[in-house]
Amino acid sequence: MRSTARWVLLSLSSFVTVVVGCGSSTLDTDQATRTSGTVPPGAEGAPDGAAPSAERVVPPGAAIDHILSTGQSNAVGFNAKPALSLQPSMGNLMFDRGVMTSAECDSEGCKHYDKPSKLVGLVEGDTYLTDKVETMSTGMANEITRLSGGASRILVSNHGRSGNTYWCLSKVGCSFLDGHGYVKPFDEALLQIADAQALAKTAGVPYKVRAVTAIHGESDHYAGQFPLDGSDGTKGSITNYADALVEWQRDYEDAVHTATGQTESVPLFISQMANWNDTPHSEIPSRQLEASLRSPGKIIVVGPTYQLPYTDDCIHFSSHGERQLGEYFARAYHRVIVEKGAWEPLRPKTVAAAGNVVTISFLVPKPPLVLDTKLVTDPGQFGFEVVDAAGSPLAIESVAVAGADSVTITLAAGWSATGGHVRYAATAQPETCPGPQTGPRGNLRDSDDTPSNYGYSLFNWSVSFDAAIP
Repeated sequence: MRSTARWVLLSLSSFVTVVVGCGSSTLDTDQATRTSGTVPPGAEGAPDGAAPSAERVVPPGAAIDHILSTGQSNAVGFNAKPALSLQPSMGNLMFDRGVMTSAECDSEGCKHYDKPSKLVGLVEGDTYLTDKVETMSTGMANEITRLSGGASRILVSNHGRSGNTYWCLSKVGCSFLDGHGYVKPFDEALLQIADAQALAKTAGVPYKVRAVTAIHGESDHYAGQFPLDGSDGTKGSITNYADALVEWQRDYEDAVHTATGQTESVPLFISQMANWNDTPHSEIPSRQLEASLRSPGKIIVVGPTYQLPYTDDCIHFSSHGERQLGEYFARAYHRVIVEKGAWEPLRPKTVAAAGNVVTISFLVPKPPLVLDTKLVTDPGQFGFEVVDAAGSPLAIESVAVAGADSVTITLAAGWSATGGHVRYAATAQPETCPGPQTGPRGNLRDSDDTPSNYGYSLFNWSVSFDAAIP
């Protein structure tokens, strides 16, 4: 059965509360309100955007590559204020209604699809409840353009809903909203596709849906709603969040193929959640990684999010955090869609133990590995933990990088980790805020020097993991 558990988030006082609403879409034209906000580590002195341009239409010969964005509050930029990217700068596109096309939103969802009439230059500043916010859309689209040389125009449209579990965002949608006039998020995506197709046809340019992005997982961490019936009606087939992601990608791809007639795969790009704080551990980050390993090329984890700046509400990315995360999405997108290659985050490949030494070999996008305590503070042992078969923690004497792609963990004399687990960036301290200074995190990154449009560092940080030791 599909659970009715849905609205979950954190507050400063209780750390567990209700999130409401969905963003209406208005285009901010007040250039006097531009501000760079708080700049995260690695972006000191960065500009708040590239050179402005008056371009508002698709030039002849260009193609429109549509990216559908979904998820919960961080997907719609909740509390990511002020908006930073208020001038179209690199020829990318949104609907004239804004990045978000939903309107008349309340604590249950959105009751109106704000049908677009044309395409305009991509900017931020959609109103989320009462605030004009920054989503990751502009950071993502502009970085794709920089990496690819602008061969196409990226159209981004967002149909996320704050606080929604997977069930509510899925093809099925929340049944308890049926009959109350709400537009289901998945249905909104289909409306966006239809309108984008029509506008591309009018402009006389090719159009395809290239990808779906999702920033999601918090509500499913708190709701604990699985198992669910599958969107195909199979009882109890969605046993966990990894199953949900596999189903989600498949349903989007099938819907896009039906709507557009295209045959290309439509991968789901997702960031790894790092902002829980009610319990020491969360199943969601591991399930996100599991789904990507089960469905290579279909579900793509772009990387973790503990290295990004958050707001003081202890759950949401700041404006700069949103834009920096967008650039992480862009790099994975460019590798998979533009270069037609494979993208995997910095993650463990093998784990082995010999006596009291555990060796972890990593898949490293750009060696060598680095233990960085400047951009992310050390939570202890650089974020690594080892537990025995019973789950009891084992004392660690040292953690060290060993060569370009490995880490060794030396346990206290006499301890053997065989049959246990090694964890990384996997433990939260209850009632602390996420981010690079507190919360579940680690210090392991690669040496990727990909330039940012906005001056951010774009190192690949290791994903959170919990791996068995043979």
